[in-house]
Amino acid sequence: MSEPNKLYESDIITLHKAPLIGTLCLECDEGPIEVALNRTAAETLQKALLRFLARD
Repeated sequence: MSEPNKLYESDIITLHKAPLIGTLCLECDEGPIEVALNRTAAETLQKALLRFLARD
């Protein structure tokens, strides 16, 4: 199995406030990754990150 992409920097660009739409920008060792976000996707990502952080 290959090594996962390493994350060096992240940011979120807000494109619209109503409805909330943006782009999650991740700078990785294999290049940039951009993911479209709306409120539902952002809340789902937030829950996943909180579950991950609670595992320590």
